[in-house]
Amino acid sequence: MVNGRPCPVVAWEESLRSADPAAGRSTVRVTWGQYQRSLKQRCWLKNTVPKEDAGCSSVHHHEWSKVALFDFMLQIHNRLDQSCCGFRPRHEDSCADLGHEVGCTNQDQIPLRNIVHRRDDPRHLVFTHNKAYFDRNEDNLDFRLLEGIKELPEAAVSVLTSRKLREKLLQSLFLDQTYWESQGGRQGIETLIDVIERRAQVLLTYINAHGVKVVPMNN
Repeated sequence: MVNGRPCPVVAWEESLRSADPAAGRSTVRVTWGQYQRSLKQRCWLKNTVPKEDAGCSSVHHHEWSKVALFDFMLQIHNRLDQSCCGFRPRHEDSCADLGHEVGCTNQDQIPLRNIVHRRDDPRHLVFTHNKAYFDRNEDNLDFRLLEGIKELPEAAVSVLTSRKLREKLLQSLFLDQTYWESQGGRQGIETLIDVIERRAQVLLTYINAHGVKVVPMNN
């Protein structure tokens, strides 16, 4: 708490620190173009070691699907769409100051950010810097986050299709009383869940329209 108001606290594990200073806050260095090519290669699927020239990182194929779904639901762009290429940024968005249109012209030079794994578990990603955006309307959602994704995790999608999404979110968010109160209690949280439910319907429509497969992902 600062001046009686909640503020974010970062507890950074030593195992998440990159040995490469040029990688910044990422432990995996990969550009947008490399990422898209790795999706086509389905790297490490069924524990198959990729060929040296496949362009794979250490990250398991299914991890990208999990990140894409999570980021789409919360409209987090600072991992897969650092330059805000997939939506109309507002003046207050940081990428608007960076000239995002210039950054979207050369896909091979656009680095993904905040792509983090632990040193002893390079196949699985750790979700960090998860600032959600609830004020983005349905006509301005960032579908670039789903580009190249052909499968999504069955466990997560089954929650979206059930009638228990609101109940599960209420139970989960209630555990963080500081966040709960900072959003105005039950009424404020219900408003955020309204946004999530609308995005869930958009995502389900996208899945059907694009033939995205829903598969078990227990890697």
